[in-house]
Amino acid sequence: MRAKVKYAIFVKEDILESVNWYNCAQKGLGVRFLKEVKEKINYIAENPEAIQVRYQDVQIAVAKTFPYTIHFRFLKDENTIWILGVFHSAINPDKWLKRL
Repeated sequence: MRAKVKYAIFVKEDILESVNWYNCAQKGLGVRFLKEVKEKINYIAENPEAIQVRYQDVQIAVAKTFPYTIHFRFLKDENTIWILGVFHSAINPDKWLKRL
């Protein structure tokens, strides 16, 4: 059964910042980035246990084309996914570790 998806407070800001950056780099690229992130989040919601836990109780899904990772927690008893962040793979890990 598909899990509910909830977002931590900074996630939409993370995504919007990346969309804007990609749109400045090339027209329409931000839209492609956003579509890919949405598709990956849909996959996570449909298959929350298919992605291995990477640290503590946080799972990390990797985007197909863009160098981004989606960090999330799956609360099995609530059937809920909490998206903690959408981060560029080269970002300092301290940034996303602070969100735990």
